Amino acid sequence: MAGFTAMSVHVGLLAAGVPFPLPRPPLWAQWLNESFIAGGLLFFLMLAHPRIGHRNIMARIAITFVIVATIQETVRVAVMSGIVTGGWAYSAIGLIRPLIRVFILAVTCVVGVRWVRNVPSLLIAALVIAAISTAARKFIAYALDPLIQHFAWLARPDLYAFPYPLHITAAAYLTFAEAVAGSVMMTALIWDSLPGSKLVRLLAVALLVALIKGVAGSTALYSAFTGETVLLGAISWSQFFLEFLTLGALAGLAWDALGRERPAARRKAQ
Repeated sequence: MAGFTAMSVHVGLLAAGVPFPLPRPPLWAQWLNESFIAGGLLFFLMLAHPRIGHRNIMARIAITFVIVATIQETVRVAVMSGIVTGGWAYSAIGLIRPLIRVFILAVTCVVGVRWVRNVPSLLIAALVIAAISTAARKFIAYALDPLIQHFAWLARPDLYAFPYPLHITAAAYLTFAEAVAGSVMMTALIWDSLPGSKLVRLLAVALLVALIKGVAGSTALYSAFTGETVLLGAISWSQFFLEFLTLGALAGLAWDALGRERPAARRKAQ
């Protein structure tokens, strides 16, 4: 239900005529956007420390990698590309770059969080990690471009366009389960560490999901480079920002209602 509702926000805004964002941001905006993602990840790791801090570094990297990859819909993007174009092989090859980028981000955040003690150090760490990640992304693109171009003949043009037929829309909803799973996993690891009331916790989870997805930074930074005006760019990006805010809030509600261990149950277990 969380995934269906969140996905419907995006689909509904597209149907209402909100354009799909196709930005061309400068490098500095890409770096700052990456710092939003890194900041969200660092904050997640701080909150999740009671649950995963005792694990070895490889386990923490693996957990972080899975959460980032799923919330960012890494596999879903490739699957939907294969469905829409029929070019399954080229879509699979396209997974190489984003998976490497997510791995670099996971490693740098897990290593870097040990130096985060307060808000200023978190901001500095996020900017440094974002610089490393952005530079690595450019290097990876340069290194892999010859390989990708070698298999360019496998690419296929789109077979469908919006509004999509029923089977494409159904696939879009079903594959959104990837982002739902990542959001619930993240929520399970941090819920008990979140301060404040239930409403504050829900808002925190919603914002973290939007940050890690990258849509919080994109909405703030890329709007000026999307569409004819900043307002149109902001409206265009808002479909994803609202989608993942909704997903995070509903994942928090679901975990609070169904997943978290109640105090009475803990006392009984003891």
